[in-house]
Amino acid sequence: MQARNTSGRRHRAGRKPWLLRPLAAAAAASVAAMAAAAPAGAPGSTASGGTAAIPNYRAIQLSPSSAFAEINVKGQVAFTEFSAGTGTRAKFYDGHTVRDLGTLGGPNADVGALNDYGQIAGSATVDAAGEVYHAYRWSKATGMVDLNPPGSGRSFGNAINNRGWVAGAVATAPGRSPLHAFRWTPASGVVDLGSFGNASSANALNEAGTVVGYSEGPELGILGRAFRWTEAGGLQSLVGISSVASEGLDINEAGKIVGSASFDTSLSDQAFLWTPGGGLQEIGTAPSYLAFAQRINEKGLVTGQYYSAPVDPNGFIWSRDTGLQLIGTPGTDTSNTGDVNNLGQVVGSLNDRAFAWTRTAGVVDLNTRIPGAPPELELWQAQAVSDNGSIAAVGNTGLVLLVPSAAYHQAPVAAPIKLTGPTRVHSLLSFSSSFRDVDLRDTHKATWTWGDGASAAGTVSQAAGSGNVSGQYAYRKSGIYTVRLNILDSGGQGTSVERKLTVCGCSSGAVAGEGAFLSPQGASARDTKGAGVARFAFLSEATGTRAKQGASEVHFNTGKLNFRSTAVDSVTVDGKRVRYSGSGSVNGVGGYRFTLTALADAGTAKDRVHVRITHADAHSKAEVVDYDNGPRAGARAASLMAGAGAGTSTSAEGSAVLGDRAIVFGGPSAGSQ
Repeated sequence: MQARNTSGRRHRAGRKPWLLRPLAAAAAASVAAMAAAAPAGAPGSTASGGTAAIPNYRAIQLSPSSAFAEINVKGQVAFTEFSAGTGTRAKFYDGHTVRDLGTLGGPNADVGALNDYGQIAGSATVDAAGEVYHAYRWSKATGMVDLNPPGSGRSFGNAINNRGWVAGAVATAPGRSPLHAFRWTPASGVVDLGSFGNASSANALNEAGTVVGYSEGPELGILGRAFRWTEAGGLQSLVGISSVASEGLDINEAGKIVGSASFDTSLSDQAFLWTPGGGLQEIGTAPSYLAFAQRINEKGLVTGQYYSAPVDPNGFIWSRDTGLQLIGTPGTDTSNTGDVNNLGQVVGSLNDRAFAWTRTAGVVDLNTRIPGAPPELELWQAQAVSDNGSIAAVGNTGLVLLVPSAAYHQAPVAAPIKLTGPTRVHSLLSFSSSFRDVDLRDTHKATWTWGDGASAAGTVSQAAGSGNVSGQYAYRKSGIYTVRLNILDSGGQGTSVERKLTVCGCSSGAVAGEGAFLSPQGASARDTKGAGVARFAFLSEATGTRAKQGASEVHFNTGKLNFRSTAVDSVTVDGKRVRYSGSGSVNGVGGYRFTLTALADAGTAKDRVHVRITHADAHSKAEVVDYDNGPRAGARAASLMAGAGAGTSTSAEGSAVLGDRAIVFGGPSAGSQ
């Protein structure tokens, strides 16, 4: 049984105000001792087993613009894709083709969870403005079915089990009323699971229909309480009143639950395991700045995140036999664990390289296991792993499915797009990409779309399944453009890659950047399921207030959040640091404020970017934080209950940019990139 699907995946509905918000410092000596105590074959160890347990893979490119994916036991994949405009679309790869799931009448839809039968739970808009979301269940037979009950203003589908039951969060009345956790079945419809205080949200459910999540209150000062809900027992707290904040994140078929709980006002979350026979227990992460357990498989193997400092995460693996094992060395390596399957395979990211781990092989860089892919393709993060061994990963060409068996009659695999020339208005730019095809007799044709409404056929050179595509173009206006390359083989199979490009009409004084970073857990209030890839682009022809800037834009997307600036109020430069502030839209809906701070050469080989997006609550007018990848990532939604500014981060460093340096001062970039 595919535990990750029967347990479900989480979605935006519940706002976790305490997650990743501790104020306590880490105990460095304890961290060092823990890392030193890891047995042979533990993460980071190469002393045992070799790499025989990790096979080679065929790469199948699914989307150039997706941040996170779900996978089931068949290796089918569901994901949210950023549309060509400002919204999101729900997509499903059924093992042969990628299909759009449609919407409920509005412009946007996203994926919450996928089960082993290809049924999908998620949320889609019902209005033309894209503001009102309803939970849905999709299947090939029924299409997208609206689950929102009569009289409710909104709902969100977070999890689905193999019986097709859905869990999530639903408004208790029309309008912006508090959200309550719900469970939906074909027989019962939506059942409100209640709350200990105000709001609640369901994160996961198993085949028995047991639901886990979190609820506010009721005691003063209790930000949230992890719960377990059953038909027989109703809503039950997993923690005592000594816990200031807690949350249940996953459940397996034995009813074992994992999550995080803090037992002091500093909100230093620690990972926990709850069992029906033994109750709540910590699993060895204390003392730490922060830790939480995210996944548990049917054998009781647990994965999660461990922070020794505010911006120093390491993924962990825990079992009763071996205890806690860290991926990499705290203070030296940065890592996360994305998923675990029932075979004991764990996937994630170590120092911005996608990895797979088994107890026999230890950590193996998946970039060394894709011999049929172009050498320029780089996988940054493995996000989900199926019981059949397939892996969903994201990298410099977008979302990629890794299949451990031989794959034929597949689309070609393309490398990231390269460009040569100064990115100035009217300057001729040269674009290129290479590709490889497992079907050696296929021939290929290609099309460039330049992001300004124009397109052109690509010049293709090829032989024996491999080749290159080139093209040239000059832009007439300053702005941020998305260049897309579509390659189609003679068998009718196609693939696409894309990249952002900033074009400036000035020769000096401009500031520009584009790139990607790994968004930390809890940074987005819309998608708290885990770390994903965030992509950004910014441009200003000059610094200062709006009147002085000339053309200025900011683009940002991650998870289920697609942001575009509508007005840049100011651009300030201090040495190698630039800060943008202004207003914009999220998924096509206006009324948001943002700041983006970028630091070139932040004392390391990596540039860094910090993004903060907020809006004002319609009733209280308090600031609500929608996204913040600062060191207190995950505290965003605290402002909803604690007042304006509760989630504010004072750090400008944010996250390290993946790949080459992304920020340019003093004019448009030139040369190759």
